Amino acid sequence: MAKYITIAKINEIPEGTMKGFTVGNKQILVANVKGKFYATDALCSHKQAYLPNGKLKGNIVTCPLHGAQFDVVSGKVQKNINPLIRILTGDKGATDLNTYEIKVEGNKIKVKI
Repeated sequence: MAKYITIAKINEIPEGTMKGFTVGNKQILVANVKGKFYATDALCSHKQAYLPNGKLKGNIVTCPLHGAQFDVVSGKVQKNINPLIRILTGDKGATDLNTYEIKVEGNKIKVKI
């Protein structure tokens, strides 16, 4: 059964930044977009690169390995990897990320896992 787990304090993830966490057996990315927190998988769906090492611009995170881009609000792919890289890696590229419910209680950020 899924439950909310405290992962950080709100001051640990300033507006316009993101941070990665290990929650149970999952790698979770939490992003602060205009003062609201969102959680997705922290590993790129293409080659499992660690997305918190990428760049966050607005609500879009860019994978540090091959440049796939994801919306941290919806988890949807916004820009897939270059078609040449897809051919070289022998796969279809990136797919949408899982998203996780977030709630803030006081100064604590909690994610539902």
